[in-house]
Amino acid sequence: MNYHITMSYFNHPNLSAHSSILQEESLNKYSYMNIGGTAKWFAKIGSVDDLSNIIQWANKNKIKMKIIGAGSNILIDDAGWDGLIIIFRESMNTICLNGNNIVAESGAMLPKLSKFAQQNKLTGLEFAIGIPGSLGGALYSNAGINDGGQISDIVKQVTVFRNNKLVDIESSEIQFSYRHSSLKDNCELIISAVLSLESKEKKFIDEKMKDIIEYRKTTQPLASKNAGSIFKNTDKYPAGKLIESCNLKGQQVGGAMISHKHANFIENVHDANAQDVVSLMALIQSTVYENTGFLLEPEVEWVSDKMTPEVFNVLK
Repeated sequence: MNYHITMSYFNHPNLSAHSSILQEESLNKYSYMNIGGTAKWFAKIGSVDDLSNIIQWANKNKIKMKIIGAGSNILIDDAGWDGLIIIFRESMNTICLNGNNIVAESGAMLPKLSKFAQQNKLTGLEFAIGIPGSLGGALYSNAGINDGGQISDIVKQVTVFRNNKLVDIESSEIQFSYRHSSLKDNCELIISAVLSLESKEKKFIDEKMKDIIEYRKTTQPLASKNAGSIFKNTDKYPAGKLIESCNLKGQQVGGAMISHKHANFIENVHDANAQDVVSLMALIQSTVYENTGFLLEPEVEWVSDKMTPEVFNVLK
């Protein structure tokens, strides 16, 4: 239900028709795992002006804020979020071409970006065809695939909303590492980005994307409710190989199960909750450490304003 006049005990922020704000919204439908409690406030933002207004409203009323992307690499607490959750993907998702550059808003989905590049005979975004995330989330976590490219390879400039104004950040000013970036460390509100690509024959791009899609189909449980890779790869071995070596495929806690197809995926097979997944992650982490000496670090992000489970407190 949309609230456009007054919301219980706070005056409604002044938003345009491009945006909306909900109260006590269930978050499980915004997560690929279909897991998560409710958000006290939930905003779908369609413009920078509306973002500015809602941030001012939240700060004035001392409401905790968090932006979530497509919900593909997050685990949302069963207790939900006692504050404001913001999403861009349903409205701030435009994509346009500027020479060999693609300029896209942070809510744009990666597969759509990849196909846009393909249609315009531009290479560099093939890796994104099978990643079910948004551009903003990809920049936060330096999304990519093993030996197939990552977002930091092609980002030229990122525009963020900082101190109530738009600020352009050159790629040289951003520290990217494996599945991480300084954009996340600095809690930047990403508005858009410029991606620098190269011209290439469409046949080459088509074949590369086809290979990536086929590989994902044969190695990952794409049809199930999951959050993608649960743990980051180590410097020496992929997390999935380490987990598989401990004979953990098929292990289950409540409604959460380690995938038979790929050991670094946890599937919601029967109404799992966040605690089921956390308990299964803890089992994986302790078993792998005891058997191999490698302490796996979560790749999936814990979304909660409550206490963070121990499994997520791995020293980096």
